Amino acid sequence: MHPGLDTLLDAYRDIVQPRMFSLPIFNEALRVEAVDFQPHQGRSCGVIITPWFMNLVVLPAEDDDWKALAPGESVKVSFPGGDYECTASNVEGLGTHLALPLFTTVKDFTDQDTAVRIARDILQRLRGNHDDAVENTGKTPQPGKSGWPWPLSRRDLLLGKSKPGK
Repeated sequence: MHPGLDTLLDAYRDIVQPRMFSLPIFNEALRVEAVDFQPHQGRSCGVIITPWFMNLVVLPAEDDDWKALAPGESVKVSFPGGDYECTASNVEGLGTHLALPLFTTVKDFTDQDTAVRIARDILQRLRGNHDDAVENTGKTPQPGKSGWPWPLSRRDLLLGKSKPGK
């Protein structure tokens, strides 16, 4: 696990969460949790669930110098499921990481297990190993293969669409 992940989770739990608790978007059925962080292009990548949002998060590698990135600055990150513009974020001075909002509110999630299942499904699609994925051959998609012959838009990814325009 990335050394900064625990610190980031603690910051969300101990510093940010108390500020968010009284907002209408706060979902008391959820808790702060890191889901399936794995190496990706030398960095650590996974989903962070909080009671107020769900984000894809990319943590820096040891040799990354992201101090020059301004909060909100976009950085393209490539995945087998497509290229996505992530934004630089800094939580309470803990250092910069990249984030891609998956759900800007999680108010309608019924429980933590549902949120985790959705986060894992999104990660599988991004990593190109979802059951609906297709082999990247440029030919007609075949169910049950891995990879994507086209990049998924963020909307298609979240809606579970496996073909463009469908």
